[in-house]
Amino acid sequence: MNRRPTIADVAAAAGVSGAAVSMALSGKGRVSEKTRQHIRNVADGLGYRPSVRAQRLRGGSSQHVALMTALPDVVVGRDSHLNFLLSLAFPLTSVLLEHGYSTLLLPPLTDYRRLDVIDADGVVVVDPRRADPLCADFRARGMQVVTVGNAPELDVNGVVERGFAGADVAIQHLIDQGARHIAVLLTVEEHSVISNVRSFVNEFRATSLVRFTVADAPSAEGVDGGHRLASELIDADETIDAFYAPIDAFAVGAMRAVQKSGRHVPRDVLVSTNFDGPRAASSRPPMTALDLDLSAMAHAAAELLIKCLAEPQEERRTSIVPAPLLRARRSTQRL
Repeated sequence: MNRRPTIADVAAAAGVSGAAVSMALSGKGRVSEKTRQHIRNVADGLGYRPSVRAQRLRGGSSQHVALMTALPDVVVGRDSHLNFLLSLAFPLTSVLLEHGYSTLLLPPLTDYRRLDVIDADGVVVVDPRRADPLCADFRARGMQVVTVGNAPELDVNGVVERGFAGADVAIQHLIDQGARHIAVLLTVEEHSVISNVRSFVNEFRATSLVRFTVADAPSAEGVDGGHRLASELIDADETIDAFYAPIDAFAVGAMRAVQKSGRHVPRDVLVSTNFDGPRAASSRPPMTALDLDLSAMAHAAAELLIKCLAEPQEERRTSIVPAPLLRARRSTQRL
């Protein structure tokens, strides 16, 4: 047989009806175990494989889920080559595939009309922002939405909580290394990481002897935004002895600004970031970052989405991941 075997071929070879084949192979319906096993043996012998497309049409489910980030391309793409998103994607797709779902990896978008061609049952959105319109758009399309990170006013089905998004770990390290005036560079947009970091700084500064200066720039400015903010702060206050930028593009820009000012990293100014990706590892000097355990994060998101798809409910589901580990490098190690 040169063509792909069909249900009709299996039925003819097994001497049963097409309906009996469908029930036997799907595990549903009233078919004796002996008949079911006979049909399956015949199907295996013919090399029959069920049509995924037909199953989806009958069940009303696409068996697809999507993965994308709410951060703009200038932050997660280009120099980082989507490393952060891909590090999440591989373990996430593995878990979802075990449960019969294929994963669509979507690029960062600003024009949500491009989502009209996406046929998916659910989506994982990484680092959503306050009242994220992307999440609202997916929800309006009838999808189950799980986010990696929490932000105010989110309308979603599940959230992977990340605590202070590593700010507590990164800032405590800077203090342990002698920092007494830490400049924190954040994005204007209240993405979940930014909201979490801002919350920690506001809580910590109330009881700490360490001084904090917080500055913001649009995330789309990327490295240039970090450079601009850091340059302005250095010119305005020479007591700044550390920069913490959770967005690695801002951290790279800050390091360049420090070096351009004639100061030395790390002797004069410490610099650290969150994501331990290509930007952090390839900077000069290599930058201290956080091991975010993206695999654990991905597993938590996948399992949470599977629960939401299997048993939709009104109440939001939550999964909590452990705090990240520090990857100390030269940028914060004073000699």
